[in-house]
Order: sequence, then C-alpha cells, then structure tokens
Amino acid sequence: MITTLSVGPIGVNVHIVDLGGGRALVVDPGAEPERILSALDGRTVVCIALTHGHLDHTGGLPGLRAVLGPVPVAIHSADSRYLGALGRETNLRAFTDIGARSFFDRYWSAMPEADVLIADGDTLPGTRIRVLHTPGHTAGSCCFYIEEDSALLAGDTLFRGGLGRTDNFDSSEEAILDSIRRRILVLPPDTKVYPGHGEPTTVAAERPYFL
Repeated sequence: MITTLSVGPIGVNVHIVDLGGGRALVVDPGAEPERILSALDGRTVVCIALTHGHLDHTGGLPGLRAVLGPVPVAIHSADSRYLGALGRETNLRAFTDIGARSFFDRYWSAMPEADVLIADGDTLPGTRIRVLHTPGHTAGSCCFYIEEDSALLAGDTLFRGGLGRTDNFDSSEEAILDSIRRRILVLPPDTKVYPGHGEPTTVAAERPYFL
C-alpha cells in the first residue's frame, strides 16, 4: 500500500510505502515532517529514499531524522552532492538556475550526508524495491519500481502528461527523454506511476506522448 501526501508550498508528493510487519519506506520527504510522522502511524522506517536531491524533495529530511534517529538515507551517487557538506552550494546553484533563489533562501536547512549510495539495479535498503537510474531532471535522478504492486515512484522524471524540467546545470532534455523511453515505458502498461508532483498516471497513458 502506498500513501501519498502533498506537502510544502509547491505540492511535493511524499510517498510512504507500507512494507508489512509494521515497517515502512519514506520517499522524498519534501516538507512538513510532522505530517509525515503522523501518517507513519507508529511504523518503523527502514529507509528514507530520495528520487533526487533537490531541496523541494528533501526539505523535511532534517526534521524527520531528528525524530526518527539514524534511519539510512539513500540517494544515487550522482546526486549525493545535494546533501551533506556540498548540499548548500549545490542546491543554491540549482534553484538560482531556475529563478527560484527565494525558495532556497526560505527553506534551506543543513542536510545530513547520504548513508547509502544507490545505483541502477540495486534494491532499496530493507525492501525489494528496485532502483531505476533515470537521469535527465538531475544526473542522479531515479525511479523506484515496486514490481509486486505494479507501481513506480517516478520523482520528477515523469508526470501525468509531462516530464521533469531540464533547465539547470545537471539536467538534460535528451537524457530525460531517453530515460522515459528506455526505462519507464518498457514497464507493463498497467504500471501505476506516482510522480513527484501532481496526480498519478499509468505507463499506458503516457506512452502516446513519447513514442
């Protein structure tokens, strides 16, 4: 079961994946850590996984970790610079590139370092959820595929009727289109896609836009 919360000023989707046995995975805690904690309803978080490193998807991470303790934080190695010692510099550059410096100034807080650097084909710690490296929105953008539930947590790679923006320093329109076509649209047509913003969709619904 996947629970989705829309949080923060630009409506980032936080996904909580119930793993059974009182365990859960949190994906992209963008803001409002108190709401995320409430939605967990006492379940043990085995991992906090990030589809990419942008501040709007990680802003609730410090508050969440302050309560949960040393829960492992997983992100692709190419986006690890958005966290830890390089986090401020990297996010500032990204949000300045897209004309959103004011968002950065208002919501930035120091980020923990990544604990787990994930790569294509890995499974997220404590789960059977597979990592698909889908660069384009950022160099380290990933989607998380839950095969038994026919579900894909797509971050800012694919939206309902659209794709993630590619106008900052580590993004690429060519790469994101390739990622969508080669990594996402090859999944079963009934795969439900949970994007980083907005409403869910399916692989079948998005295929006409890209093929």
